[in-house]
Parts: sequence; structure tokens; C-alpha cells
Amino acid sequence: MVKRITSKFFKVWQTPETTGQKVARGSFILFFEKFLLKGLQFIRTVVIARLLFPSDVGLFALASLVLGAVGVFFQLGLNSAIVQKKEDIDRYLDNVWTANVLRGVVLAGVLFFGAPFFAGFFKNEAAVPLIRALAFLVLAEGFENIGMIVLQREIAFNKIFLYDIVGSITQMGVIIFSALILKDVWALVLGAIAGRLAFMVFSYVIHPYRPKFNFDFKKSWELFGFSKWIVLSGIISFFATRGDSLVIGKLLTTDNLAFYQMAFALGTLPAVEIVKTLGSILFPLYSKLQEDKERLKNAFVRISKVILTIMIPAAAGMFILANEIVTYVYGSRWLPMVPILYVVILIGLLKSFEYLVNPLFLGVGKPYLSSVVMVFQSLVMFSVIFSLTGRYGVVGAAIAALAGALATQIIYVVKLRQEIRFSLFLILRESILPLLASLVMGAVLYWLKTFVQINNQVLLIVFVFLGALVYFITVLTLDRLFGNKLTDSLLWIRRNI
Repeated sequence: MVKRITSKFFKVWQTPETTGQKVARGSFILFFEKFLLKGLQFIRTVVIARLLFPSDVGLFALASLVLGAVGVFFQLGLNSAIVQKKEDIDRYLDNVWTANVLRGVVLAGVLFFGAPFFAGFFKNEAAVPLIRALAFLVLAEGFENIGMIVLQREIAFNKIFLYDIVGSITQMGVIIFSALILKDVWALVLGAIAGRLAFMVFSYVIHPYRPKFNFDFKKSWELFGFSKWIVLSGIISFFATRGDSLVIGKLLTTDNLAFYQMAFALGTLPAVEIVKTLGSILFPLYSKLQEDKERLKNAFVRISKVILTIMIPAAAGMFILANEIVTYVYGSRWLPMVPILYVVILIGLLKSFEYLVNPLFLGVGKPYLSSVVMVFQSLVMFSVIFSLTGRYGVVGAAIAALAGALATQIIYVVKLRQEIRFSLFLILRESILPLLASLVMGAVLYWLKTFVQINNQVLLIVFVFLGALVYFITVLTLDRLFGNKLTDSLLWIRRNI
């Protein structure tokens, strides 16, 4: 049994022969990679929280915001443009690589010389040297081997996996080593630069293509016809997903920015790592079923039932144990993020529904909907964030982000009703079972906390395990009482995905 499983696992990493094998193996590798990378990222975050102060983390976050905000307006989108090209792309590679290099040089210059202006916008002169140092990231990124695009087109996820792992491990290793020695914000800067250099160097190791300078304006303009929509989508996405951090960085302190970003990463962790990652697997399934609306609806209902069965208890458990998780995982200096975390957990639940719906609309040929939703989300969030932040501080900013996320669900529910006749009543009906089981789990955990004080990491793990066990037993018992609908959905997913 073990030998057979091991054999299948290693077979996945071999270069497949057919397109079907590429897609199937690629989906598994992509899921495994996301799981592993996020595990490494979580370990890195915990180490950073333990070794550095919130002011250090917030200062780095501020410099990274500048990098992202400026970079989003210098996007070219040419890499994505050649990925979607049906014909041979060899004649475009050198041209795109040259354009990426020139973009990196220009953007690095803007960041380096404009650092005092950007830092002045946030009224934080300490960010100037950090922004200048991080300018090296975009310079190195521009020189990465364009051959990596060929691997994406060939669905060679086994090689892309190695590329991603090498860069991520390098970054994490340098951050941890530097943090142990320096114990300040420069550990994060050095780690970011080392990771980017590793990505650049390894891109030439993993693919034999050797680009050369050759810029053709006509070819670039041809590609830009497609990439301009990617650029626009990137700008919209930046303000929808990071606009709240920009406001916090402008109006509040770097400590508040650190608390907010840490809380957001933790509170949305289940949604991002479980549901969003599954999107790459769900998209082909929905595409296959798009002509049969009844089967499409049936698939979406079954998948929603299973996802909600995971997400609701994850949110409930985190809500009950928020104070203990922050204290014994991140450290007591991060306790001010707990009130923010309570709000972000709700955002995570809404995000899980968003990540569940997006692959469906991609599968039925309506990719534009996500951009429309992000615009609406940004408008709602920015309409209230300044007043709420001014009145309630960083928690107010989180509430504004929650308002934006909640508003987007209205569009999704309306569109789902139009597309597959999936109503709000169905969403509530599919939530009853996990909600009841989560209430039982929450009551048990709350009752246990009155008798046993969680004062170390071991007890925290025991409580998490007990909560999961209580929930698992309760949900299976309720499912049997209500006709094994959850079990049927699990068996259906096993057969079809």
C-alpha cells in the first residue's frame, strides 16, 4: 500500500506525455506546491513575529506597499500576453525579455530617486533607505530568464515547483539567519533581495533558453493589445486588495500596519490556502459542465457544501481561540492584533465564498466579472474607510474592508441566481449543518477554557485537536440524521475531481 502510494507520488514529478496527463499532474503539483509554500511562509511569519518588533515589520510593509503601488502602474503584462498566444512564441521571447529589463531599470530608478517623495507621502523618512534597497528587487526581476514562460505554456509544473521552492527557501533562510543576528527590519530586506536573486539565477539553471537584447516596438505593441487588460486588472486588484493597507500606512503608525497585515494573513489563511488553491482544479470542471446548467448547479452545490463544512468550523475555532493563538504562536507583543483578527475572520469567510464562485464564472466564460466586483468592492471600502479609520483606528479600517467584501457578495449572489438559479436560501441551507456543529464545538471549547487555562503551545495544540474532534463527530452524526447529504457530496467529489 505504502509502496504503491509512494510510486504514484514520484510518478507525478516525471515529465508527462499527453496534455491530459500534464493538466492532471500539474493540478496536483500546484496544490502541493501551494500547501508547502504557505507552510514555509507561515513558519517564516512566526519566526519574524518572535524575533522582530511590530514597528520593524510595519516599516518593511510600508516600503513594500510603495514598491507594489509604483510597480502596478509600470506593468507591461507582456509575459501573460505571450502565454496565451496560440502560435509559436519563440520570435517574441527576446523582445519581451528586453522590455522586462528596460522596465526593471526604469522602475528601479523611479523607486531609488523617488524614495524621499514616497516616504514623505506616508510621513515616514525611515522608509527611504528601505525603498531604495527594495528597488533592486524589480531590477533583478527584469533579468529573470524568459524561458520560464515556455515552462508555463508547456504546463511543466514539476520544474516550476523546483524554481519556486528554491527561491522561497533561500528567502526564508536568509530572513531567519539575518533576524537572529540583526534583529531589525534589514533582516527582511536582505531576505527579500536574496530570494529574488535566487529566483533570477535558478531561472537560468532550470531552462536552457538564453535571451539577448532585441527590442522591436511593433511586436511589443502587438502584445500590448492583449496585455493592456491585464495591466488594468492589476491596478484594480491592487486598490481592492491593498487599498486598506495604503490608508492605514498614511493615517496610522507602522505598528498598526503590522498588526493589520498579520491579522489579515492569519484570519484569511483558511480561505486563501484551501478554497483559492482549489480554484485551479475547479475551473476545468466548471468549464466542462458550462453547457448543462443543471449539472453545473449540482456540482457547485456539492462543492459548496464540502467547502463550507471546512471553512465555518475553521473560522469558529479561530474566533474562540484568537487570544491564545496570537499569544502562544506570535508572542504577547502582537496581542493588539486580536480585535482586528475578529473582524478579519469574517472577511475570510466571505473571501472563501468569493474564491468558490470565481472559478465558476471563469468556467462559463465570464472572467470580466471579477474585475467588476473588485471595482465595486473598492468603491464601497473607500467610501467609508477614512471616516471609520479616523474614529476607530485600525479596527475601523478592518470594518471598512469587511463592508467592501460584504458588498461584493451581493453581486455574486445575483449573478449566481441568473447563471444557475442558485439562491441565497440555498447558501443558508448548505450552511446549517456546519453552523450547528461549529456551535457545539465552540460551546465545548468555551466550557473547557473555564476549567483549563491555556498557558503554553502544547495546551493550545490539544485544544485545537479536541475542537476538530468534537466538530468531526458532531458533523458526521448530524449528517447521518439528515440523510448523509454531506457524505454523498464527498463521494461525488472523489469521483469527479
